[in-house]
Amino acid sequence: MDYDTKDGGFKSLGEFLVRVRRVCDGEAKDNRLKTAGHMAEADDIQGGFLVPEEWASGIYHAALEDAIVRPRAKVFRNVKGDSLKVRKLHETDRSSNIFGGVTFRWVAEAATKGTAVSMPALGECELVLHKLVGSCFVSNELENDYGAFGKFMRLAFGQAIRFIEDDYFINGTGVNQPLGVLNANCLIPVPRQTVNMVDIQDLANMARRLLPDSWNRAVWLVNSEAMNELFTMNALAANVASVLDLSNRTLWGRPFIVTEKCPSLGTLGDIILADFGAGHYLIADKRMEVRGSRHVDYGGGGYGFKNDETFWKVVLRTAGQPLMSQAITPHRGANSLSPFVALTTPSS
Repeated sequence: MDYDTKDGGFKSLGEFLVRVRRVCDGEAKDNRLKTAGHMAEADDIQGGFLVPEEWASGIYHAALEDAIVRPRAKVFRNVKGDSLKVRKLHETDRSSNIFGGVTFRWVAEAATKGTAVSMPALGECELVLHKLVGSCFVSNELENDYGAFGKFMRLAFGQAIRFIEDDYFINGTGVNQPLGVLNANCLIPVPRQTVNMVDIQDLANMARRLLPDSWNRAVWLVNSEAMNELFTMNALAANVASVLDLSNRTLWGRPFIVTEKCPSLGTLGDIILADFGAGHYLIADKRMEVRGSRHVDYGGGGYGFKNDETFWKVVLRTAGQPLMSQAITPHRGANSLSPFVALTTPSS
């Protein structure tokens, strides 16, 4: 069967996984299974088999449900190498030109038009892929039911991927992991008025630093402890309903998402105003790999076969980072703007 077919020649994710496990344990051979090319044989426990596109998409689909960043970001799938270079306009200052050096001038009809010529400043953003390894033990009984087994693995790994990706797309350092928005140079930190509190003025100060075109896509991310501050937030009576709508979960008309991926109350990022869309946040992936075995030591001399369990490992190679290298000086206005704004500690 040609591996270019989306299902790899398997009728379900469960069937594919069972065949992987049996080949890994030397119980069978299956020419439909393909490796990523970094291992010659299927007897290397460190290696894995490529997950066919249709079944990998099912896992990612489970990961997308209620995910914060991936559904909104620009995603490059099935990257061939270990990195991906993306061309971009180098734009940091709109006070004298726009979109990376593009300039326009009004000229008289008979005047020379050479004065209007400009050379846009092009830059490059390199997405370096990092390895993320997930693992778990699963009861052997599930293997007998392809449908239930595939559904369980899709949801288990999909939900885990969703959680860990959002955490690092927000908080990652960029060292052997994605660069999260809270550590990006384009982030604008806005000092709060009072230690360990959130005031309506804090939210107003954040909102005024968001890129204007980001208002159509931006979302507020709120730590649950910071959410308590919103419940008791003080505002002029005429402004309460227009600023904070708890029943529809909006702040100034934009959705807010309560998430434990935001840092704790009083620290940088307990509230974030972010626009991951329009290419402001980039994600790149390689093909997903998987491996399973009933003969894996998991500490203390125990083995999966003694407890009727199978060890499963999923390997992802993923990159993530904001496109912008720094905040932008606006065409008119004194304060810089960005698609990523976060509340931080007081300035003094």
